[in-house]
Amino acid sequence: MKTYQRLRSREVYRNPFLAIEAHEIVHPSGVTGEHALIVTPPCSAVIVADGGDLLFTRQPRFGAQAEVLEIVKGGAEPGETSLQCAQRETREELGIVAAHWKELGRLYEIPSIMDTPVDLFLAHGIEHVEAEFEPVETIELVRIPQDVAIAAAASGKINDAVTVAALLRYGIASGALVAAAAEAAL
Repeated sequence: MKTYQRLRSREVYRNPFLAIEAHEIVHPSGVTGEHALIVTPPCSAVIVADGGDLLFTRQPRFGAQAEVLEIVKGGAEPGETSLQCAQRETREELGIVAAHWKELGRLYEIPSIMDTPVDLFLAHGIEHVEAEFEPVETIELVRIPQDVAIAAAASGKINDAVTVAALLRYGIASGALVAAAAEAAL
């Protein structure tokens, strides 16, 4: 398969969380053009399970101009592994530390304009500690039964893309989707 050729790039914007680059490219079809790329640090996202419930964040999101229900997500600090990032973000955003962690794989949030994948984790065996919000964050912890959360993702009531994909992987890994499919078939 042919790939993109990057001829030149320039940074257009930078803040503490991301940078935006403009790239002069040659598309795999041979056509030249310009393409924007959002550059972030490595990212992690976490489904937090507590018994039969899943714990989410609800926070205002500028782009959506709405409060969004989503799993814990954030970018790694320099030198952090994906797991260390996931653990820190879970403590900071929800005030939770977990005894058990499982990898749920990797996905791309918007592969046409972002080059950094998101590593997904499941955390369980939780203990509540004090949250450590960043000054720009306003986060509410929301507890939802796992079956209700999966149904909300399927119906579009939960509409954050990473959260929906993570719930699919969680549902398969936990057997919750298999059980729901078997029940629906009866």
